[in-house]
Amino acid sequence: MGFSHSSIKTYEQCPYKYKLTRIEHRKEPSGDAAERGKLIHAEFEHAIMGLGMLPSQHAYWLDYIQQLTAKHTQCEVEFAITREWLPCDFKDPQHWIRGIYDAVWHNDGHAHVLDWKSGKERDYSDQLKLYAVIIMVCNPEIHTVSTEICYTDLNKQVPHASYKRSELESLKEWLLSRVTKIESDDIFAPKPGPSCKWCHFRKDNGGPCQW
Repeated sequence: MGFSHSSIKTYEQCPYKYKLTRIEHRKEPSGDAAERGKLIHAEFEHAIMGLGMLPSQHAYWLDYIQQLTAKHTQCEVEFAITREWLPCDFKDPQHWIRGIYDAVWHNDGHAHVLDWKSGKERDYSDQLKLYAVIIMVCNPEIHTVSTEICYTDLNKQVPHASYKRSELESLKEWLLSRVTKIESDDIFAPKPGPSCKWCHFRKDNGGPCQW
């Protein structure tokens, strides 16, 4: 079975929801916020690629978009690796971990990866850390990776951690430990918490969960 940042995060939030969505492949409604996020991602991707202009409500990002364009930033870049930590095709059935970078650029042994986020600020450090691991695994010429979250609605750029190749083995262990917990679980027990009230599978929504 393959994994992604979102599937790992789902398991850590609630193993039972992971089972329902990732093993039993039950669908959740995407919701207005998710659809809006997809639209904003497409707008920023097209702006960086020179295929369209940002709408007026996001015009304050134009200077940064120009900087990204000048750095030959690539958008919506698919990545995948095997269990042996080797790069593979995104659709390879043997993939172990895969995902998509919103935007990434490389220059002289350095890579910078960023993710566009709409809505309020949250903690996305684990997502960026995973990206840094994959970038160094797939690009042996990269020695350092810097990371960033850009909050499109807030006109806010938030730098996150930078990583060095000398840290790669410990970073791989960190990622492996997270995935191993999923692979060794044969119960997938519910993990009740504040997010239950928004869960599509909750009991009072007619779902299969006991909570």
